[in-house]
Amino acid sequence: MTGIILLAAGESARLGQPKQLVGWQGKPLLRHAAETAISSGIGPVIVVLGAVDQTCRDCLSGLDLSIVHNPDWKQGMGSSIAAGMNAARDWPLDGVMIMLCDQPLVTPQLLQKLVSKSAGHPIVHTSFKGQAGPPVWFSREYFDRLGTLSGSAGAKPLILNEPNRVPIDFPDAEWDVDTLEDLAALDANAGPD
Repeated sequence: MTGIILLAAGESARLGQPKQLVGWQGKPLLRHAAETAISSGIGPVIVVLGAVDQTCRDCLSGLDLSIVHNPDWKQGMGSSIAAGMNAARDWPLDGVMIMLCDQPLVTPQLLQKLVSKSAGHPIVHTSFKGQAGPPVWFSREYFDRLGTLSGSAGAKPLILNEPNRVPIDFPDAEWDVDTLEDLAALDANAGPD
């Protein structure tokens, strides 16, 4: 079983407003991502919150997931991964998936594909233009290292230093939301049908 750690603790400084709460197809990005994770059916979903905790909790109301508050969210993504990983130890997991709330074109099928390619591999990650990125699946052998991460680099050094990692092409990784321009481009190019 794979646990999904959905990172949503940052303050979205470049966007100028909490990206977790920005609307996408009629719902906040965070709720959209959480519903995607749950719909994948691959395992328990843990959402890591920080900067806008209570408002994010409200937008997740009624969903079957666990919420963890990262008091050290200002230290960067690594601390949020560690907080999520330490909460994930409550389940008998074979792996964990790290995903972000600002990639609205991630689908349940993509998450399932990453898990389906994981047998016998330590890391399976998405790839866009040759760059490794989230969502990314880690085997149990990485749990201790994930649980002690800190800083803004997140898990990227772990991914890049693993010679046996498996990349999965994900062209839609282009569409993440860091600025208002990103959001406008996403709506223009990958919006509702």
